[in-house]
Amino acid sequence: MLKHFVVTRLGLGVYSERRIADVVSLFEAVTLPSLAGQTSQDFLWLVVVDADMPAAASRQVERMLQPYSNFHLVTLDVTELTHVRHGCFDWVWDRCQDYILETSLLRDPAKYIITSVIDADDAWHHDVIRAVNACMSAQLPQVQIGEESRGTWLRHSAGVAATFRHGYKWFIDADVWEPFDCPFMSMSVFVVARFSSGISACSSRHLGWPSYCKVLAFEMLEIAQDEPMWVYARHDRATQPWSVSSMSSAETAGSLDRCRVFGIDRNKLRQRQGVTAHGATAASLKSYSGRNASDQYDRIFKIAALNRKIAALSRRNELGELAAAEGERSRLIGMLRTCGEMDV
Repeated sequence: MLKHFVVTRLGLGVYSERRIADVVSLFEAVTLPSLAGQTSQDFLWLVVVDADMPAAASRQVERMLQPYSNFHLVTLDVTELTHVRHGCFDWVWDRCQDYILETSLLRDPAKYIITSVIDADDAWHHDVIRAVNACMSAQLPQVQIGEESRGTWLRHSAGVAATFRHGYKWFIDADVWEPFDCPFMSMSVFVVARFSSGISACSSRHLGWPSYCKVLAFEMLEIAQDEPMWVYARHDRATQPWSVSSMSSAETAGSLDRCRVFGIDRNKLRQRQGVTAHGATAASLKSYSGRNASDQYDRIFKIAALNRKIAALSRRNELGELAAAEGERSRLIGMLRTCGEMDV
């Protein structure tokens, strides 16, 4: 059986105690019980948190994951990165690869593995892991046929990117569920490749996978499904703007059934509901302008470039320019911290 590694980014670049507490509460109510409730636990979940996450939140997440032997907390210092790539989260997977090898979660780094990504506020149907693992294990032998004749750029690894195309948009506070047809939505990208290839579900913008498969010469696959298999949650902490196109809230019984199927803990969800960040009652929140995370990621990329430049200047012993680069790095880290502490 292929090993399946699931990656979740939780609060990278967020240093506000109030904001991270809300992020963690969504994770606890939605994503954590969804993963804990999978009918197959044959996966390894890597929950990646900022090395500078506020201490109380870090301890809380660690306590949440502790009961589950296949759930792992991975810390990432975003101020020490040197290798980042635009249009993907390879730099997160790079840290995960180190963790996997450090903890012997994978013995042979040339093995084929499954990778997937789920955000810290989304959910899967309780049968996702079972269905994906079975499908990918059956698919791999066929994918590997002719592997030895692949060209120089492609020789090391064949692969496949698979998806469930049908899911839900769930507007949490209004309790509105909208059927959503979107192949390769973020939590519905499942990739098989050799661990040593560096290719994972983090390697491309999710909606770019059909094009990226052409670059990699990977197979593409839509996994058969009888019902929606994922939930794309919308709420007042989301980074993308949204509006509810239909305000006729789902009937209570239907919503309860869906939450059970996706493992969502409605009792924990109620604990964070009430007054939103905008001062509106949760039920009246019909649209939302988003919370910009782009500037923080821009700073992370600039810091990574300066880290590489500083290393090069140190090797050349160019002390004057080195001091200037270190000063700019310190300034950007200060901005990263300050902006990450804002509850906006």
